[in-house]
Amino acid sequence: MNNASPPHLLDGLSELSPAERRQAVSLVVLRVWETPQVLLGDIPPEQALAAVAAIAAGLPEAQGRPWLDDRLRAAAIEGVTSDLAGRALCALDVLVGRDRESVPLELHVSDGDAAGALLDDLRDVLMDGIRLGR
Repeated sequence: MNNASPPHLLDGLSELSPAERRQAVSLVVLRVWETPQVLLGDIPPEQALAAVAAIAAGLPEAQGRPWLDDRLRAAAIEGVTSDLAGRALCALDVLVGRDRESVPLELHVSDGDAAGALLDDLRDVLMDGIRLGR
């Protein structure tokens, strides 16, 4: 997960074995959750968001969502547990500023409303994954 461009991140994830992919995204979301300051240096926000999306994409609740395209489906994590979904949710909360430890980030997007809707939808999918206790 070296290139910070989301398409490259997803392509890189899809090239890993399922176990390596799971390990990579687990490490990213754990580091973001435990040490939000990594977003200012070691882990670009785009990389953290791609890791969260790969976890959400592995949940059955993601099926039929407009953001679940072929590239993300290929990078999805198999067998997402409620624990992993919870870590992804915590990392997402850090990214969007809902966590008290959040760091100030500026994510430049062309359509802020669409980006907000996507982030809310990712959160809903992760919350459902936790509630349903995988």
